Amino acid sequence: MWMSVVVWRLVYVGYCRSAEMGGKPMHMRSALLLLALSCLLLTGVGFADVCPGTTFDNYLGSGYSCGIDDKTFSNFMYTGTSNPPGYGLPAGSIAVTPITTPGNPGFQFSGGWFASTSSGILEQDSLIQYTVNVNQGGQPITDLSLSMGGVAWTGTGSILVAESACLGAMFPSCSGGQIIKLSVFDSSSGTQLFDSATFAGVTEIDLQKDISVVAGTNGSAAVSLVTNQFSEGTTPEPSSILLFGSGVLGLAGVLRRRLSI
Repeated sequence: MWMSVVVWRLVYVGYCRSAEMGGKPMHMRSALLLLALSCLLLTGVGFADVCPGTTFDNYLGSGYSCGIDDKTFSNFMYTGTSNPPGYGLPAGSIAVTPITTPGNPGFQFSGGWFASTSSGILEQDSLIQYTVNVNQGGQPITDLSLSMGGVAWTGTGSILVAESACLGAMFPSCSGGQIIKLSVFDSSSGTQLFDSATFAGVTEIDLQKDISVVAGTNGSAAVSLVTNQFSEGTTPEPSSILLFGSGVLGLAGVLRRRLSI
């Protein structure tokens, strides 16, 4: 917010000094440009590219980051394994669909995770990792949810998605942060297709998600959809935003008076 105030003051001082020196006031277009910059700083609009709907391998480049609303996602990593080895799901076969729901952004991961005793693929496991940061002035994250769909199992088969999230810091140590765990599962032992956690607003979450399908001694298991969403809290610093709004109104009055001179 302080950067918005600085921009406002620059516009005002520019008008005053130009008038004192007998010059022409700042051009209206320049003033509006500075106002637009101020609004961008206040709302926390980031400069990362918009997260694309594509396969996960396109998210894995070194230093890659992308944005959804006022959130920036980065540090994407992936490991796919299986039992026996050689049948792990590759990143290029996992589709990523950004979720752009206002106030509840996230990702949907779609893939053909499958294991069965009849096929000889007894287990498939995918480890997905990434970080989400709130852009400056953006909404804090107050809720994390995990869900899955397209599940099926027979006999001893089981599906488990286990997720660890470091709130306010980074793995592996999560030093200074808080670790929370979510899980969704389906098997003969029980079913839970949705899980969530609510917490005090944070501006950074580091995430590790392990997707596992296991055939067991005589069965099969499959899952095709896994979803993460990051719910937002209330607008931060309401008093600051009111102050900014009153400042913009005041500046509009200054512009009108100066331009009429």
